[in-house]
Amino acid sequence: MQNNIERYQRQLLLKHIGEDGQQKLFDAKILVCGAGGLGSPALTYLAAAGVGNIGLCDFDFVSPSNLNRQILYTPEEIGDQKAYIAKSKLEKFNPDVKITAYSEKLTEDNAGDIFKNYDVVIDAVDNFSSRYLTNAAAYKNSVPLVCGAVCEFEGILTTIVPEENTSCFQCIYPFKPSIELTSKIFGILGAIAGTIGCMQALEAIKLILGLHCLKNKVLIFNGIENTYRVRDVLKKNTCEVCR
Repeated sequence: MQNNIERYQRQLLLKHIGEDGQQKLFDAKILVCGAGGLGSPALTYLAAAGVGNIGLCDFDFVSPSNLNRQILYTPEEIGDQKAYIAKSKLEKFNPDVKITAYSEKLTEDNAGDIFKNYDVVIDAVDNFSSRYLTNAAAYKNSVPLVCGAVCEFEGILTTIVPEENTSCFQCIYPFKPSIELTSKIFGILGAIAGTIGCMQALEAIKLILGLHCLKNKVLIFNGIENTYRVRDVLKKNTCEVCR
């Protein structure tokens, strides 16, 4: 930060950031699980803000159907591995930031070993099975988790802080839906993923700065009506993850 203070000048003017807050961001370690429709904007804005250590986890390859929403990639990169493309671009975008790429699928066996190295995890995956996995791993390893999901013209966002014993993602969705709610089945407008992905970056930054977050709440965004609703999430005593 000391070598490129002008880059962060507009943030330094904010009373909730200043030099002390910017140093917190530069010292922070944030992991983004999924470098797709949600992860692309989240990663970009974390790097832009000067988050000093960013991890990204994605084992997938670029396909043509990704390009309407996964803004880190171009047609020339179809067939290439997302993790390494994203790492290279983010490092060029902000040389202040150290990027660590994990080109492996998250599992119950490896998630904890990865998560414990980070201050905050962003869940930017695209299916319920992976969301349940990241939710359980974050709670087990006491790592705050910013969870987002999108489908069609809607998106949701919630923040989970295990050390504060908050509600978790499984409190919102106790049971896996009978139909996998993915963009592959129902479709997604890229700008919806961009909106929620940017908000995930914002929530992660606020966690690092100690600002108000969506704990024990879920934000529901309707892109057709352009409305936001915030609802309380009650912690379930029967929840298998956070009880």
